[in-house]
Amino acid sequence: MKNIITSIVLAFSVYGYSQTEKGKDSIVETSINVLDEIVITKKKVLYTQKSDRLVFNVENSIVSEGGTALDVLSRAPGVVVSQDGELSIRGQQGVGVMINGKLTQLSQKELANYLKSTTSSNIKQIEVITNPSSKYDATGKAGIINIVLKKPNTGGLKGTVFTNYGRARKNRTNSGVNLSYNKDKFGVYGNYSYTFRGEEERKEFDQIQYTDNTRQTISTNNHQTSITNEPLTSNNFKIGTTYEVSPKTNLEVYIDAKLGRYENIANGRNTLLNASNQVQFDALTFNDSKEKWNDYTYGFSGVHKFNTEGKNMSFDFEYETSKFRSNQFQSAKNTDPATVNINDRRGFIPSQLSVFTGKIDFVNPLKEKQSIEWGAKASVKNNDNPSVYEYYDNNQWVVDPNSTNHFEYKEQIYAAYANYKYQLEKLNIQGGLRTEYTAIEIVQKTLNETHKDDYLKWFPSVSLKYELNSNHSLHASYSKRINRPSQFDLNPFRFYDDSFNYSQGNPNLVPEITHSTEIGYAWKSAFMASLYFSKTKDVFTEVYDYNPANNTTVTSQINVSKSFNYGVNITNTAEIYKWWSVNTLFNVFENKFMGNVVNTDKIDPIVTLNLSIQNSFTITDSLKAEANAQYQSKSNLGIYERDAFFDFSIGISKQVLAKKGSIKFNITDIFNTNNFHINSVIAQTSINKRYDLDNRIATIAFTYRI
Repeated sequence: MKNIITSIVLAFSVYGYSQTEKGKDSIVETSINVLDEIVITKKKVLYTQKSDRLVFNVENSIVSEGGTALDVLSRAPGVVVSQDGELSIRGQQGVGVMINGKLTQLSQKELANYLKSTTSSNIKQIEVITNPSSKYDATGKAGIINIVLKKPNTGGLKGTVFTNYGRARKNRTNSGVNLSYNKDKFGVYGNYSYTFRGEEERKEFDQIQYTDNTRQTISTNNHQTSITNEPLTSNNFKIGTTYEVSPKTNLEVYIDAKLGRYENIANGRNTLLNASNQVQFDALTFNDSKEKWNDYTYGFSGVHKFNTEGKNMSFDFEYETSKFRSNQFQSAKNTDPATVNINDRRGFIPSQLSVFTGKIDFVNPLKEKQSIEWGAKASVKNNDNPSVYEYYDNNQWVVDPNSTNHFEYKEQIYAAYANYKYQLEKLNIQGGLRTEYTAIEIVQKTLNETHKDDYLKWFPSVSLKYELNSNHSLHASYSKRINRPSQFDLNPFRFYDDSFNYSQGNPNLVPEITHSTEIGYAWKSAFMASLYFSKTKDVFTEVYDYNPANNTTVTSQINVSKSFNYGVNITNTAEIYKWWSVNTLFNVFENKFMGNVVNTDKIDPIVTLNLSIQNSFTITDSLKAEANAQYQSKSNLGIYERDAFFDFSIGISKQVLAKKGSIKFNITDIFNTNNFHINSVIAQTSINKRYDLDNRIATIAFTYRI
């Protein structure tokens, strides 16, 4: 009788589970729970396609094991990572990055270093949200990437330990532990990871200067090469405690720390040829950049449930303090002793960041099947960046006034939102409005100049989902978003990459504003197709200016009038055999830019194809394998064209020690074809940059569940 009752309960449970979006996905990996004599097999998938986001379940990926967060992002569907760590979604740059639903405040370079030092073993899933609701920050014209870290387990002492070793051109290691203990109303958790990432990149730059804009006659030809050694070491830890004040109120306090150092040592050569192909300048170059950072975040959060069913309030307060220091040395020695040498340069670039963020959110049920979400958020950021550059002249170091600068950036953002949800029999409606007030203050202490600006923007969003029947549905969405220039984009002083290349901010940059729409169709969770279109005003575009007199190139950002991004996205999940399932993601898009860019009013659009195919194989109950391939055809990134690239990776996983442990082995980018090659021709200059990245990595990883 007991088993009969249990079977009836399970029948209803399995039926209810099968009606969820997740339950309709194909099998990639299974977990088994035993209840008396009944066995439930719960499906786990690599990708989950929802109406507003694509979820990449990293913990189910063999190939992703042993890598870093940046490695994982480079293989997330629709996401492309540039050589310097900048992210794009569906061919659009300007991506907001969240960690556990909280927007990061780091600069692009600091974020890239953080992602390189975060192990994939701590990542549960990555959410690619192209049209977020008004509940989310409006930052990110291309959308938001939310990196969801693994949460501590409940009940007693739980945890995992992991270690892995990888070999590319250099060694890579990572080890760590995650522990949690919960008893009654009290819980404590902590994690620690140590990462060493060796990396070697090989770079080639070619710059051709013509006599005029017709580009018929060459004036000079500059060729630069370098090989880098880039060791990165980090120690990351987080500790926290949870307490159940009452059955309806839970509180959490935590501290999250990120400590690390990175060095970029580059040996290269710089050769300049004249129109007759004669050597005008030939130098051996050496660059050494040492970076250190320590970042601490202190957080206090909580959730309270009211008496009304479904009504709750949550709050989250964080204070982040970060110190970053970069010491640079740059040298160029001519191979011809009769030629005057370039002065050695050195730079001291400290940065201190402090950010306070506080938000409160409410969920209020209204009538049946109706609810409203509303809340407010405040963010106050201060960045102090006193930079000193010097050059060596007449046996002494002399301060360079063109680069030395004490720059302070202050930013305040205050936001409020309301989001309404209404569920009819077959139609789900969600509409919201968010407003954000921004105030910035830029202080150039070196020049004794201050610039202030403030503006109020409104960001509507709406999404619809209509269930044609239990298997077929339609969805549509719209959102307005913003992408603000960073403090480094606004700083007009020079930041040297080496003796011949430097970047310079533009204090006249204004924010990008994007309107984005999407419509789509879904069959179960096995197939989804969507059309999307976005229009962006005041687009950020990188431009460069080459000076043949001193053989230097300066890059900066400008606003272009507008751009359009449109395309089609298709995802499909198929079970070929019981032991073989395939996830296919197909995306075709085009970017079209309009506006004056350095003596040209046109950037030719390129139709780009992105195709990702993930194969999962169940060899035995404890032995599984993956084979993943990704291809992207030629694309444009503002004034640059990026060449096509291809990535093929494989992995195998074996459960051991009574299924408490697992051993995984993978090789990423087997054919070493995932490289970063870009070129551009504007005005009198053409530039071609080729980065031979260190992406082919063999990794063996071990994980044990306590």
